[in-house]
Amino acid sequence: MAEAAVAQPARTGPCDWPLNTAYCKGWDQHDEAVRKAATDLATEVLWALSGRRFGVCSSTVRPVRRGDGEAWRRWESWLDLPYGGSFAVTFCGCAVGACACGPVGRELSLPGPIHAVTRVVIDGQELPAEAYVVYDRRWLARIDGGAWPTRQDLTKADDQLGAWAVTYERGVPVPGGGQVAAGAYACEVAKAMVADTTCRLPRRVQSLVRQGVQQTFVDPAQLARDGMTGLPEVDQWLRVVNPNRLPRDTVVWSPDLDRGRRRTS
Repeated sequence: MAEAAVAQPARTGPCDWPLNTAYCKGWDQHDEAVRKAATDLATEVLWALSGRRFGVCSSTVRPVRRGDGEAWRRWESWLDLPYGGSFAVTFCGCAVGACACGPVGRELSLPGPIHAVTRVVIDGQELPAEAYVVYDRRWLARIDGGAWPTRQDLTKADDQLGAWAVTYERGVPVPGGGQVAAGAYACEVAKAMVADTTCRLPRRVQSLVRQGVQQTFVDPAQLARDGMTGLPEVDQWLRVVNPNRLPRDTVVWSPDLDRGRRRTS
């Protein structure tokens, strides 16, 4: 059976990108507002330039059943909840030319990658962590002999009778190099915000002659088009994690790929 592409809600920025500012002189001397603004800018820029794949977000999903039939679990669609705060997942699929939606059974295909499952609440009761496992950073499977509920009352809150929800951390943790790169970039952004003359960020000057000495600067606009920042240590990390300057991480699927499952938690 062929598996359809997964529809996922778009992320607009990194959720958790720690900074390593150990090599930034004067970082603690900046006002808190300056540090926060520099951190926000640096992490959003590096998140985008690195392919939008680093950073862990907390997500809550409300799986729902639509229609009758067998346990289809091949793609997801998205709904807005009436009381806000989370989104719903519908499990559907196709086989032998027929498509339908149905009960989710013992496996849930969650928008991934799944970093860790925080809690599962069914009818107001938290399911023990020993009752489920994660495979391939996407599938949440019951291993206690039970099945996931086939009914969901979206008019009720997550922890009420007749409702159930899965809260998990989604994404890929930022590697150590990315934390150092973000710290270095945030350091220079903070200097630029307070007009510190030691700031190393490129200026919008391409050529300058002073006392007979000619200096050439990189145009920041060209750097942006090339997916770079102008800071050697930061750009070196970007070249390693995103050498082809892709706007986002790629996903490849083929019916010929090995369907073996790998437990990830």
